Amino acid sequence: MGSRLRLRAALAAALLAAWLPFDAAAWWNADWPYRKQISVGTDPAAAAAAGATEVLVPIRLHAGNFPFVDAQAAGGDLRFVAADDKTPLDFHLEQFDSAEGLAIAWVRMPRIAGPEASIRLYFGHPEAPAAESSKATYDAHMVLALHFGETEGLPRDATGYGNAVAEAAGRARAAGAIGFGRALEPADRVRIAAAPSLATPPGVGWTVSMWLRPGEGAANGALLTRDDGGQRLQFALESGRPVLRVGDPRQPAQLTADRALEGGTWHHVAFTLGRTARVYVDGTLAAEGALALPDLRTDLVIGAPVNTGASPAAARGAATAAAGVAGEIDEFQVSNVERGPEWLRASALAQHPQSSLLEYGADEAGGGSDYLAIVRTLAAAVSVDGWFIIALIGVIGLVMGEVVLTKALALGRAVRQNREFLINYRDAASPLARMQGDAVEASARAWPDSPLCRLYGAAHRELGVVQASQPAAASGLTPQAMEVLRAGLDAEIVGQVNRLNGRMVLLTMAVAGAPFLGLLGTVVGIMITFGAIAMAGDVNVNTIAPGVAAALSTTVAGLIVAIPAMYGYNLLATRIREVTAGMEVFANELLGRLALQSMSAPRATAEH
Repeated sequence: MGSRLRLRAALAAALLAAWLPFDAAAWWNADWPYRKQISVGTDPAAAAAAGATEVLVPIRLHAGNFPFVDAQAAGGDLRFVAADDKTPLDFHLEQFDSAEGLAIAWVRMPRIAGPEASIRLYFGHPEAPAAESSKATYDAHMVLALHFGETEGLPRDATGYGNAVAEAAGRARAAGAIGFGRALEPADRVRIAAAPSLATPPGVGWTVSMWLRPGEGAANGALLTRDDGGQRLQFALESGRPVLRVGDPRQPAQLTADRALEGGTWHHVAFTLGRTARVYVDGTLAAEGALALPDLRTDLVIGAPVNTGASPAAARGAATAAAGVAGEIDEFQVSNVERGPEWLRASALAQHPQSSLLEYGADEAGGGSDYLAIVRTLAAAVSVDGWFIIALIGVIGLVMGEVVLTKALALGRAVRQNREFLINYRDAASPLARMQGDAVEASARAWPDSPLCRLYGAAHRELGVVQASQPAAASGLTPQAMEVLRAGLDAEIVGQVNRLNGRMVLLTMAVAGAPFLGLLGTVVGIMITFGAIAMAGDVNVNTIAPGVAAALSTTVAGLIVAIPAMYGYNLLATRIREVTAGMEVFANELLGRLALQSMSAPRATAEH
């Protein structure tokens, strides 16, 4: 019984192992032959940003982690799919240079923690049209995003608002934190023209973030300035520390970060204004205070301000407000909402030049098919009673598989041991041929699963009983004695045949019962489908097809079990008939040999 339980468990594990790779092989679209798994790694710092959602993440591809030769030259075949391998994610390319083996794709990830914190990159479709969309990548609150990666002309807003850059000084395509940036001297500025989307009417929040690499030493100068009549908003560096100033240019309210930026290295700096004011450095809170966001509707100036308002001697920090910061900037973003600390933390982690937030898996080849999607659709449509019947059919299948395997192994042992027994029995010099008592016992130990050996032992036992009942002077075996021996051998043959046929009835039950169970599930499923249609009062193919197709799945399950059971039963029954025929032939041969031996024994005694 224990071996049977182990065999059933092994069969169940084999079926599960066969199903798991089938399910894992799910492929978003069979037209894309390659994909790469990209997941959030085990960076401990990511825990502080676990609650962030809809985070813009740059996917950095290079020759070491991406085969550019298998993708289109411009990256038009790239597709990013969510962890469920069904939902395409919005993305756009900041850079794709197949010749240099460098690319940057911005993807909006649903989360950076939990089961959704992974995506799949599909590529390799030579005829796929480009599907990137910078407008779709950013949410409605992102009103300005400058990548500074343009090869010519002014920087362009990547969001759907399309805010215009009116002027841009400095050196374009400088080394950036993410791809290319813009190098600015103290007198350089980038001016973004006023637009309704950039206005800050009462009641809204505001978030500005950028990557900054200031020059060596304690940097000073303006990062962002916005003047509107008697109101100013300015974000600057003062002795290397980020400073946020709001209000009257002559006496502004000020918020100063508690740490200074190290010169010559990239830092993520940001501020939020709303219910409160916060300054962030590298994704962590550096200052917090009660500054109000003024109503501003004028141009935004990155770098050197257009004008300084009051005289520099009239306001604190005016020396740093008259010029821009010398250094490089990259990825300048403005949101018309107060972003949460988790979102800013996630952005800083994901966008860092040496970010370890993402892990790039190996390339997978092969592709899938629509068949897998159909299977998943059917599985989702199967009702509870349908799953119950499928489970019952699965149990029958496990029992059927165990019977077929055990019977096949037992018959294989019986045939092999029959062959070995006959070789020894038909050797005239062997003790078996002379039917010696010790030889009979030895053969029973050597070939315990041989039906012929068991017939031989039964004949030896019956012969002993017959000889003990005959008179001592009797010569040979009488006809009555031969009938007794024949009856004993027939009884043993019947016993051996019954043993060989044991549990074969389970296969006949599987052949006959599994399809009927499947048919029952189909009928019940169709009844439920049409009942649901009658209740809804809506008849269309989308409501009928899934239910009917799922109902038919129980019949399919029954046939999947019944067909192998039928073939297994016929194969095993044929082999059992062959072994049975061999036993009948051997019984006749054995009776003949016993008769000859009994006749020769008295003759030999008379001659002596």
